[in-house]
Amino acid sequence: MILKEMNIQLYESLRDFRTRYVKELIEPPVVTDTNTSVSKIIGILTEKNAYDIFIHLTGTAVVSINIRDLISVRDISAAKPSILGNRIPTLADKDNIGLAARIMSLYRLRALPVIESHHNDIVGQISAKAIMKAMYDAKVTEKREASAGAGHARITASDIMTPSPVTIMTKDRVSTAKDIMIRHRIDHLPVVEKERKGAPTLKGILTSNHVLECMLPSERIGRKSIGIDNILSRLDMPVTGMLDQNVTISAVDDSIHSLSGLMLNTGSTYSVVKSFDEIQGIITYRDIIALLGEKIEHEIPAFIIGLPDDPFDAELAKSKFTNLIKFLSKVSPEIEEARCRMKLRGIQGQRRRYEVDVNIITPYRRYTYTNMGWDLAKMFDQMSDSLKNQLGHKRSGRQKESVRHITE
Repeated sequence: MILKEMNIQLYESLRDFRTRYVKELIEPPVVTDTNTSVSKIIGILTEKNAYDIFIHLTGTAVVSINIRDLISVRDISAAKPSILGNRIPTLADKDNIGLAARIMSLYRLRALPVIESHHNDIVGQISAKAIMKAMYDAKVTEKREASAGAGHARITASDIMTPSPVTIMTKDRVSTAKDIMIRHRIDHLPVVEKERKGAPTLKGILTSNHVLECMLPSERIGRKSIGIDNILSRLDMPVTGMLDQNVTISAVDDSIHSLSGLMLNTGSTYSVVKSFDEIQGIITYRDIIALLGEKIEHEIPAFIIGLPDDPFDAELAKSKFTNLIKFLSKVSPEIEEARCRMKLRGIQGQRRRYEVDVNIITPYRRYTYTNMGWDLAKMFDQMSDSLKNQLGHKRSGRQKESVRHITE
């Protein structure tokens, strides 16, 4: 019951912040044009310390290129920007922050362009970092904790982290890290070393920026001093040659406000969550701005992050998820919370391919289901059948997370 109250209070405490205008947080945009070489784009991103860069096509059509797009390229020197970018939604200065956060979460972006309505010019951008800083400065989560009273637990890092993050071993190659980042669509990989006894030890962090550095020509990164001139050779070296040992770390019971401050003060885009020297999860900008996601009104706190932009798909997802939660609450009354994350994974004409991740949280176990496909209704029906089966055969006591992956 306490967990339910906390999440409801947290969501409501962000209502005013969620409805603030985008123009309040607007920043100078990071932009280029279709004639700019990939090498120069990388230079701009490096100079601006940016993750996303925008190319304005016509009207409100904008293409975004980010660092994960760049590491997906086989040959940086021969690549053309026109084949790298993805067309993304744009914002008007009168749109609200909640909409910006939802689109960023859906498209896995750290910034969105703001278009001036009369001339369709890119007049600025809003970034995930700016949203997080505004939340921190407004102290909205800190105020919620204070108003909750001493008898209620705080919302902590463990409540918003991505649990059991993908990791990589110290002996693995940079090329392996690159493939993992592309496949999982992530930018941060904790690097661990397996001990003979006990849990793996955290040795550092590898980011998509590190991988991109490995892919640049030698004259751009000055790696000749260590005798590694060939790009393929650099990608083949152990990750220990590139990782950052100065890892940003949070404890599982750190408040959202304190860990936001930590990330902002250190200039970090992540925080690894540890407990007794064991990695419990990882938090990125995306996890924090996801707090602004759309909530389904129901007795059980149920949240959908990243609802589709297509109105029909959005209503279908909300309806299916609501009906699923209503049924599961009857099968398993001890359910404390339900979360659904939706991601757009591909477009073919009018068809859209989605990835849907659902977490059903009980006092004893977290039930997780991931599905990917083109037929959203079918995906939710398959998910419903699987979760009904899992909850119908639940066992007492604490158990490890159960995961099922289906890809169409």
